[in-house]
Amino acid sequence: MRLSRQRGLAAVEATIVLPLILLMMMAIGEFGRLLYEYNTLTKAVRAGARTASVSSNPGNYDVSLVQDKTKNMILYGQEIEGTKTVLPGLKAEDINVSPILIDGETYVQIHVSYDWQPMFGDTFNTFFGNTISLTFPLETSMTMRALL
Repeated sequence: MRLSRQRGLAAVEATIVLPLILLMMMAIGEFGRLLYEYNTLTKAVRAGARTASVSSNPGNYDVSLVQDKTKNMILYGQEIEGTKTVLPGLKAEDINVSPILIDGETYVQIHVSYDWQPMFGDTFNTFFGNTISLTFPLETSMTMRALL
């Protein structure tokens, strides 16, 4: 007798729970993509710092001589300008390459601020008419001694 009254209960429960489970799965996927892009950005900055640390003018380090190669290494993964960037939306203006003098030693510091954007939209609409921005900057920097 009780079985006949609970016949559609599983379908109702699935209808209530399924959107929440899908939202959680999408959030976990976006978080994984965020970590992947941050890792890619950090590796690109590390490769750019290695490129910038090697002086093309032995004995006298000049950051302007390696700045273009360094930015290309971070943007495209190679010293010459390419067609596809390592991360979507990464621009040369996001990259700051500067020399630093510490205790008579020359160091090169690279700082990158990349605006990360979620795959499914830049904002989240709330029930009260407000929107929450989901974009935020991923920032990473690397300091390496210049090889003269």
